[in-house]
Amino acid sequence: MHKIDIPREEKEAFRGVLIALNNAGIRYVVGGAFAMHQYTGIWRYTKDLDIFLLPRDVERALDLLARLGYNTRMEDYHWLAKAFRRGYMIDLIFGEGNWLHQVDEVWFQRSQPREVLGVPTRVVPIEEMIWSKAYIADRTRFDGADVMHLIQFSEGKLDWKHLLDRFDKDWELLLCYLNLFRFVYPSHKNYVPDWLMKELIDRLRKDLKKPAPKEKICRGTLLDRLSFIHDVEEKGYVDAREELATALGYSVSDVMAERRWAAKRAHRKELHVA
Repeated sequence: MHKIDIPREEKEAFRGVLIALNNAGIRYVVGGAFAMHQYTGIWRYTKDLDIFLLPRDVERALDLLARLGYNTRMEDYHWLAKAFRRGYMIDLIFGEGNWLHQVDEVWFQRSQPREVLGVPTRVVPIEEMIWSKAYIADRTRFDGADVMHLIQFSEGKLDWKHLLDRFDKDWELLLCYLNLFRFVYPSHKNYVPDWLMKELIDRLRKDLKKPAPKEKICRGTLLDRLSFIHDVEEKGYVDAREELATALGYSVSDVMAERRWAAKRAHRKELHVA
């Protein structure tokens, strides 16, 4: 297992946050680089601490961090808040940027008790970690290697039924990653149970016999909010996030605002490259 190597002051700052959350009784689970280290032994210095919590607990956590001297703000009202102090950053994550889901009770029920930086705490369930990372596949960040390593280091000892249920109608994406795992680690293809591959392939066979949907839908925006803007804005595809946002109590206009932001960002990046 690689050693966690971060500056001492940063380590103490993160420890202070975890201890304060524990003392305040605010429920949370640790994700990000620290959870990856717990499950795989791989350490990647990201200069932040990812805290996952229920949407209803975000304001309490922000108030607590403000009292600790952090500057706080709601970054994206449907999934992310941030806290800063002397270059240290805390991400308070309560959903997904693509409106796929919000953190629910299952994250806590299935979380694992561990020590992070010497503080007793709990880390994100490995299945939820795989599920969440599977949708991070854009032009600047692809978490596929993390998904591969989580399966590899666990030797496939996962609750595959639960993971299949989590992916739900996006089972094709799970099949994609499992095929990728077999490609990356051919000597470990047995880590993925035969029943699961057969189930997914059977679904694919049945789907091949169905006619294509008449409605032009683009699910690429669930993976990359920059690269598929053209499909939605110029080619007339329906943004798959609109239905998800509505189900969570947001509106289509919220997704449209996100697209406008992404379009401006994409334009700036193109100008920079040029």
